[in-house]
Amino acid sequence: MKSLQQNNLIKAPFDISWLLEKDILRISKILTSKGANLYAVGGSVRASYWKEEFDNIDFAINITPHEVKELLKNIRCTIIQTGIEYGTLSVIINKKLFEITSFRKDIETFGRKAIVKYTNCIKQDAKRRDFTFNAIYLNMKGEIVDPLGNFSDLAKGKVKFVGDPKKRILEDHLRILRFFRFLSKYPLQNKRVNFRTLKTINETKDLVKKLSKERIWREFKMILSSDGASLALRFMNKTGVLKVLFPSFTLKRAINLIALEEIFIRKIFKDVSCNNFEFKNPILRLSILLKNQQKPIQEVLSLNRNEIKMFNFYNKFEKYSKNFKSLGFNYGQKNGLSLLLLYIAKKKNFDIYIKSKKSEQKLLRYFGEITDGAKAMKNFPVNGNDLSKMGYSGKAIGSILERLKKTWMDSDFKLNKKQLLLKL
Repeated sequence: MKSLQQNNLIKAPFDISWLLEKDILRISKILTSKGANLYAVGGSVRASYWKEEFDNIDFAINITPHEVKELLKNIRCTIIQTGIEYGTLSVIINKKLFEITSFRKDIETFGRKAIVKYTNCIKQDAKRRDFTFNAIYLNMKGEIVDPLGNFSDLAKGKVKFVGDPKKRILEDHLRILRFFRFLSKYPLQNKRVNFRTLKTINETKDLVKKLSKERIWREFKMILSSDGASLALRFMNKTGVLKVLFPSFTLKRAINLIALEEIFIRKIFKDVSCNNFEFKNPILRLSILLKNQQKPIQEVLSLNRNEIKMFNFYNKFEKYSKNFKSLGFNYGQKNGLSLLLLYIAKKKNFDIYIKSKKSEQKLLRYFGEITDGAKAMKNFPVNGNDLSKMGYSGKAIGSILERLKKTWMDSDFKLNKKQLLLKL
């Protein structure tokens, strides 16, 4: 990697073609027209280095938000001022969102809020940011500006607080969860975490209680959806954060589920397919983690209506028939596979089971049975009209259909319509 030159300035060693997009050039031209310096910072820079996708772009600038606002009046855009007291303006151009924040330093902080003072110094602005790889700036010439000398952390994917971890956490309590979210995003680079950081998080863990259910779920959902969910959950458990969020949880089963998903991805699905199956499903992972949760999930996390529905669906299943075809028949291939994963992950002897020579053959067979059951569901030979012609009506039709479906499953889907109706 090319070393940083004087003033920590180098040409960006990654694709910056997005800086040349029409809307960004318009913003840059107007905001720098009076001599100000504009920088992309944070997520867009980090994601560009790691060749990840990103949506919104955050900018930092060395003039006040009121000066920014006055300049933006010269172009066609929508300005949202909800964050102006903290130095941030949200700007929408052609349905694209940009956040422009003035260089600032915190005078006093209140967990998620702060009294700020504007500054012309990029180094002071960098010192108040959360993590070192988010304190890397990209100017409009495509040059990296690294005020604190932390570019190596970006290159290595190391998750480190800027300066004193405790001070950063007291400034913004959400940074506790953001720390684990970034661990889950870059697990291979963060198998070892600084002891002082873990100790500080342990000492400040109760601060997450002050966060809203919405903010907690937004961060935790991203953790559960990540490749490094196991690593993050283990560190959350080690620091006591998991216990603060969820007094009752079953970490081992959640770790089992994540490991089982990896086996399916690497070994089972290399030869067969499951259309639209969502691995790293945060609701599935949440359901097994919080299986013994005493409170309704909506009192703990701010899930939407569909998420609550699926959480309760996964959580209500404890026992399964030995015929896995019934899972596919009753719930379809996708949900049937989800229930199979939960069933296997809950085994008391999971570690021994999954290491056995026959485990992969069993998993492949179980999946095949679920798939067969899902296909059979489409071919069930009896419908409501058949029963209406026989004189049945109302709720009786539904209960009889369910009974006949069970009979058909017990026959391994071999009975035809006439044979099933003779069972009535």
